[in-house]
Order: sequence, then structure tokens, then C-alpha cells
Amino acid sequence: MSSGDETPAAGADEGAPMRFHFEVRERPYDLLACIALALVLVALVLFVPDSLARQILGLVFVLFLPGYAATAALFPESDQIDGIERVALSFGLSIAIVPLIGLALNFTPFGIRLDPILASVSGFIIAASLVGWYRRVRLPTDERFAIVVDVQMDWKGMPLVDKLLTVGIAVMLIASVVVLAWAITTPRVGETFTQLALLGPDGMATDYPRNLTVGEDGRVLLTVKSFEHEPVNYTIVIVLTNVTDYNFTVDQHIVDWNSTNELSPYSAIAQNFSLEHLEYYNRTFDFNVTEEGTWKLQFLLFVEGQPVTQEAYREVHLWLVVTP
Repeated sequence: MSSGDETPAAGADEGAPMRFHFEVRERPYDLLACIALALVLVALVLFVPDSLARQILGLVFVLFLPGYAATAALFPESDQIDGIERVALSFGLSIAIVPLIGLALNFTPFGIRLDPILASVSGFIIAASLVGWYRRVRLPTDERFAIVVDVQMDWKGMPLVDKLLTVGIAVMLIASVVVLAWAITTPRVGETFTQLALLGPDGMATDYPRNLTVGEDGRVLLTVKSFEHEPVNYTIVIVLTNVTDYNFTVDQHIVDWNSTNELSPYSAIAQNFSLEHLEYYNRTFDFNVTEEGTWKLQFLLFVEGQPVTQEAYREVHLWLVVTP
């Protein structure tokens, strides 16, 4: 990596143009930066999840870094593709790679969740960067891909119009960054909501216990995530109803998440909890049914002050066929 003079040397003509030269060629510091940015994002997600830096770096992490690392591994030579093609491939491959990683995770016990996706994409970036590093350092120095920035500006000899255009472009670039940061961190009106989902025993939307016998144990995973942008108090109500009768009464105001719950039709159990913005409430619910029939296992989510009826804030359900 080398850097040229930013100002004229001592004794040189005071009217000489200002020049800046920056080059990454001898060592692949760009790939080291990819690895460092991936690790920094992991740290931000773990320790300061609501920071502006995490949101901006997250966009780069998803939309650019995987493709850039893959492009570096595929094309280590400078004359294989030009700079514009390399940037375009970086965005295009990122848009293709990240969904494929998510699709692969969907068929694993980990599922499509933040931590597995963060670990998988980070692992891909690090692995591809190391492969690109290895392939690039094996080439002669003059054949390696290089990042070269060579700017020469003759400010004193520049016409007034060119000066104004240069300043205007700089101001617009800074304003664009500020507006992007504001758009990322400021929620738009109408985006407040709560996510409620019911998953199978393995944490995926498959293998639900739909067919049971009386007294046979079943298991589902309940997940709630708040996007309300403020602390919210909730009540989750779990009840068995059927096609024709949706009435119920809450007979138990605490759910034992660590043992099997016996469910009788129309007798609900409830649990109060609170969530901050972007906080999860994940619970494993083990149950059995005391009566045969076709039952609708409902999970009704209410916010504080809302009457406990079938008109819940959020609702998910699972149809059960219970035989003797």
C-alpha cells in the first residue's frame, strides 16, 4: 500500500496542482478490511444492537461484502475484469449469495434467525476473503488486482464554475450520507407492530403435532418480537376451541413453560410479559389434550388494556385431531 503526496513538496512551484495517490497492491488489505468489518458487525449486534453504526454496516454486510469477497476469490488478477464490473459483481453476487445461505439454513435445525444468518454470512465472507488472499499473493505483484486512487486537482488554476461544481458535489455527497443515516434510524409512521409466530418442535415451520391421542404430549415453539418502538406489556392466552364454539374463560394466569400443560377445551391459560423494542419472547410449549375431537389450539396475543376476547391483537392457531 502506498500513498502519494497530498501537497506540493517544499520549494516546488506554489501553483502546482495538489495530488493524492493511494494504492493497495502488495498486500490484500481490502480483504483484511472485509474480515474486520464482518467481525465488527458481529460485535455491534451483540453489544450495541440499536446503534446507527450497526444499521449502516449491516447494509454493507448484506449487499456488498459477500459478493466482494467472492469476486476477489474468483478473479484475483487485475486484467480479468475492470473496476466497474468488479463493483457490479460485488452487489449482484451478494444479492444472490445471502438468500441462498438463508435457504440452506431453513433446512437445518438452526432455522432462519438472526444469529445463524449472522454467523453463516460472516463465515462465508471470512472464508472467501482468505481464498482470495491466497490466490492473489501467489501472483506476481504487477498482475494482482489493485485498488488505485489517483486524484490530481489544480485548485488555483480551476475556473470558478468548476470550483462551484466541485464544492456542490462534495456537499451533495455529505447530504446524501446524512439523509441515508436519518432514513435508516428514523421509523416511518405505521411501522409499529408485533410479530407472533408458531413453529414446530425443531424451530421451523414444519412437523407440527397435528394428530394426537388423548393424553399424548405435543410440542410447539412460540416466538414474539416487538417492533413497537417502545416498551409494551403483553398477555398471551392459550386455549382450545372448536369450529362452532369460540367462547372461553381464563382459569390459570401463569403458564408453566418447563412442564407439560394439560389443556381442556374452553379453559384458557394466560401469561403476562413485557418487551422492549426489537426484543424477543421465545418459549417452548409442551401440552396434551384431555378430550378427543377436532380442536383449534389458539395463541391469542393482547396488549395492556385490551379486553381478553377473540378479538386479539395478534393470533396464531394450530388445528388438532385428537383420537381416543
